[in-house]
Order: sequence, then structure tokens, then C-alpha cells
Amino acid sequence: MGKSDSLKYGINRATLSGPKSKQHRIRQSAHHFVKVLRQMNMGAQKWTKVTNKHFQRVADAMRADGLGDGRIAEVFSAARHICRAYENDRISKSNSTFGVKRGSIANATSRAISPEAFQDTLTRMRNDASYPQAGRAAVQIELMYELGLRREESAKVDLPNDWDRENHSLLVQYGTKGGRPRTLHGLSPQQEAALERAEEYVSPSNRKGIYNLMPVGMGDNWLHRLDYAARKHGLAGKNAGGTLHGLRHERFHQMYVNHAGFEPPNQHESVQAFQEAAQTTAGDEWPRLDNEARDAIEEAAGHSPGRRDISNAYLGSSL
Repeated sequence: MGKSDSLKYGINRATLSGPKSKQHRIRQSAHHFVKVLRQMNMGAQKWTKVTNKHFQRVADAMRADGLGDGRIAEVFSAARHICRAYENDRISKSNSTFGVKRGSIANATSRAISPEAFQDTLTRMRNDASYPQAGRAAVQIELMYELGLRREESAKVDLPNDWDRENHSLLVQYGTKGGRPRTLHGLSPQQEAALERAEEYVSPSNRKGIYNLMPVGMGDNWLHRLDYAARKHGLAGKNAGGTLHGLRHERFHQMYVNHAGFEPPNQHESVQAFQEAAQTTAGDEWPRLDNEARDAIEEAAGHSPGRRDISNAYLGSSL
């Protein structure tokens, strides 16, 4: 048996406040902090010994892996919680100390795939007799488009156990970012029709009692096959109509329009142009509608309402 990691042990033993779900998220993200720290060969053994130097090394490593400042800030927030639980208050409270800027993941240019490009890809996949897994890939990209699921979430969703038809909700708990489960409420008939089409491809996974949409025995290698199917049918890659993640962007784009009644900022040339269009459509009510739409989108994306750095990434900033 390998030697246990005292920092990981400390995470599990730390006394935290707040709802159990929040405590779970903090511990999950703090474990990621330790994982990166160990990959960098940093040997701190107690949370009382963690310093700004350790935080800087984690920031550098996560950025080198292509992770955005929003995710780094999330991990740092969790690590600070654990440090404070052990009365270590020496960590800088400002992420700018480590070159991490709040909201810098926001992209002013929309990355949402067009409905036309999505439908074209879906049709190609459904009609492709040369690729045995084309139908399975098709139902998964449809779930990404209709429900805003991430690629891994669409592959690992447990329909037999987590789709509540009576209450029109879906628990998303496998393959989620940071291991945070969330429930999608108020599913539309169109969304539930997509779930019904996906049921044909449900397979028992390698985990006892868990069912998902990946081929039996293939495991996470299926995620690479899903990428291949997207490229093969024109959704990703050079000269493509979008990307797999662009399906999620389009879902949140539509959520925003459906609630607010006007297009989000990244559909306009400038913030000023957006505000003028929103004012013309909704008058002085536009800021309230904008905030309500963003809260709903942030929650659907698997984050807490109020995380404007998250909604900015999908919609652009309103201010």
C-alpha cells in the first residue's frame, strides 16, 4: 500500500462551514490543488506550511495545462478555505498576486455553433452507415446541444437512474467538472425527446450499477472517438462550423435569449451597442433580465449563481 498524502488527509479532516454540497466542492477542488502541487514535486506536508510560493507554482502549472484563470481562481478559493481551517492566514487574498485575473476567461467573440451547422452534422452522423458508432455519437452531441452538457457528461450520463421523467429533471453527476453534480430542472419536450433517442445506446459501464452512453468496455477512449466523429462529420477541426464545446455555448445563448428577450453582448459589436439594443427591447428592465438569465445559466453550467466570470465566457460582459 502506498504512503498516504498528509495534505489530502488534511483536506478530509478539515472543519468547514456551510451546506454539505459546498463543503464537497471545496474538498474536491482542494484535492486538485494538491494533485498539481505533487506533480510539481512540491513537498509541503501540512496545510500550515503552505505558502504563496506553492500557490504560484500551482497557478503556473495549471496555466501551462491550458486551464483558464476562472478555474485557477476556483481551486485557489478552495485551497484558501483549507488553509484557514488550519489557521494559516499567510496566503495572499488577491489572486492578482499570482497573475490570476478574475473574469479573464471571458471571450468577447461568440463561440456558439450555429443551429444550421449542428443540424447538418447531426444529419450526416445519422445517415453514416460506414461508421458503426455514428448513431451513438449523434445522440451524444444532441444532448450537448439540447441540454448544454459537456462532452464527458454526455457520454457518462446515467439515464436509467438519473432521468426523472415524472418531475422532468436530470441529475448530472458523472464526468462533471470538479466532480460537482447538478440537476437540470424543467426539461422541455424537445430535451426529453433527445433523452429518449439516447436511451437506445445505454450500456452497462465498468462501474457496477452505473449505465452510460459509452460502448461497453471502451471507457474514456470513447471520448476520443467522439472527437473523431465530430471531425469526420464537419463539426470540429479546420474549416469546420464549430467545436463540440460550441454546442454548449449555443445552448446557453438560447437560454439567454429565451429569458431576456434580446441577444447577449457577444452578438454585438460593442458593450455600448448591446446596452442600446437591450434598452430598446426591454427598457429599464434589461439589467434585471440580464442578471436573471445569467444566474440561471451559471447554475445550469454547474456553478453557483453570481459567477459572472462563467457567464461572461459564454455570453460576453454586459458592463
